[in-house]
Amino acid sequence: MALDEVSRNAAQGASAGDGRFGPLSVTSRWAALRDYAAAMSGTGAELPPKTRIAQLESLAQSQANMPYAFPFLIAVFAFSHVAVVDWQYIAIWAGAMMALHIATYTTARDFLAAPVEPENVNRWRWRFEGLTAIFSLCFSSLLFLFWQPDDALHQSYLISSVTIALVPMTLVTIFYFPVFYWTVLPTIAALALRMLLYGEALHFAIAGVLIAFAVLLVKLAAQVNNAMQRAITLREDKTTLIDQLFKAKRDSDAARARAEEANRAKSHFLANMSHELRTPLNAIIGFSEVMSSEIFGKHVVPTYKEYADDINRSGQHLLGLINDVLDLSRIEAGRFQITEEEVDIAQLAEDSRRILEIRAQAQRVTIAMAFEPDLPIFNGDARAMRQTWINLLTNAIKFSPADSEVMMFARMEPNGEMRFGVHDHGPGIAEAEIDKVLHAFTQGASGLAQPGKGSGLGLSIVKGLLAVHGGRFELKSQIGNGTQAECVLPPQRLHPRPAVAKRA
Repeated sequence: MALDEVSRNAAQGASAGDGRFGPLSVTSRWAALRDYAAAMSGTGAELPPKTRIAQLESLAQSQANMPYAFPFLIAVFAFSHVAVVDWQYIAIWAGAMMALHIATYTTARDFLAAPVEPENVNRWRWRFEGLTAIFSLCFSSLLFLFWQPDDALHQSYLISSVTIALVPMTLVTIFYFPVFYWTVLPTIAALALRMLLYGEALHFAIAGVLIAFAVLLVKLAAQVNNAMQRAITLREDKTTLIDQLFKAKRDSDAARARAEEANRAKSHFLANMSHELRTPLNAIIGFSEVMSSEIFGKHVVPTYKEYADDINRSGQHLLGLINDVLDLSRIEAGRFQITEEEVDIAQLAEDSRRILEIRAQAQRVTIAMAFEPDLPIFNGDARAMRQTWINLLTNAIKFSPADSEVMMFARMEPNGEMRFGVHDHGPGIAEAEIDKVLHAFTQGASGLAQPGKGSGLGLSIVKGLLAVHGGRFELKSQIGNGTQAECVLPPQRLHPRPAVAKRA
């Protein structure tokens, strides 16, 4: 923005008013100059209220920290001029400076005493800027009020004192750029005018150096001020982030408390309902077996025997489902208790095969076994490992086509782990569904296509049972190529099988 453009904009704004100040009033001209200076320094953008309040706080703190040092300096400086300056001038200047210092100190203290609302920030900034402008003009007036035309030594002392005073004035006001303008620029302008009044080429050159120094000082101060604005913005962002983190933590704690309460309610519900359901369910299963076996005589209508068989199968299915849900709830809650004992994985596999042999024959599925000799003994829960074998073998038989083979295997890995599981030649599972089928009550497309063949709990229970033993479950499958369900047991739970004594 050029100076003439700023002046034209200010002139248009003034002519749009009541016209009492002519084409360009003094106030509008000074506003144009300030806008031009702001544009040159890169600070013309309107600051957010929070940033401006933070800058004013820094300024107020610096002004409030010298309630006694500044009056002392004023007194010393005034006393040093008693010998050459009329005491009336000294008293007027010192009294005005003391009054302005008190007003500035009181304003800074009041600003820091209570929180400032964003809508009141402009009222405070005008107070600070107005007091600073009067203070700077009063301070610069000593170049003319204390000036002794015939005393070159005193003139040098006066100019040096004002120039040196620019350093602390800059440091105090650098926190807020408008106040810096009102402090430094009038003082440098008074020094330059004082040099020009000498009417000599050397002093003209010094005045030019002062103006160049002012431009350089403004640019450096602008960089410092911009850096401070970025620091304030980062601090506000950090504060906002911390508040958000605290809020998120509170929400997370509340959500966790609700989840724990819901989990306790679920556990209480399952514990009660398991007892309430199992008692009548066992009775239903028992009576249906009696009716199906016709212990008390033949049924008059043969269909009743079929109904009794259906009731018995449904009851057994429901009882198994209840047991699975209870096991899964204990695993998820971390309350599944392991009964440590020595477990022969191969023997459990044989027991599971015998249990499911009739079901496999009914579906015309052959169960094959491939076990390495002398497998180590596993320290763990025998019931959990038996349930693992039964769940894997049940799934394999369930989804295998007729006249196919299901392979049960167990072997040792080079790293000391034991790997066992079941391979089948069923329809397989899509790669995108492998993670899905490991969740409770979830089945793949092949399971959904065959309703009534499961509840989607078997694999999730196997995964949980292995996890509580420190092992892992791996599921590998492709559409049309069958499924490989493999369990891995950690080496620390394995120990060598004891040697069998040979007979003489």
